[in-house]
Amino acid sequence: MLTTETPYSNIREVAGYFRVSVTTIRTWMRKGLIPESSYIKIGEVYRFRLDEVEASVTKAKKPKERKK
Repeated sequence: MLTTETPYSNIREVAGYFRVSVTTIRTWMRKGLIPESSYIKIGEVYRFRLDEVEASVTKAKKPKERKK
């Protein structure tokens, strides 16, 4: 049997990685916290590049610097 690793994760794997619900992942997508460039949609199924999702979520959670 041929096994191939893919750079893509399904929505349940992404939710598990961040320890949130699938609904939260969908909310983050809708709000733009997870940009469209970090996932593909095949029919009704989403596949995510986990490294890109993590970078986007991490960037969004950083507090903005105050201007001095």
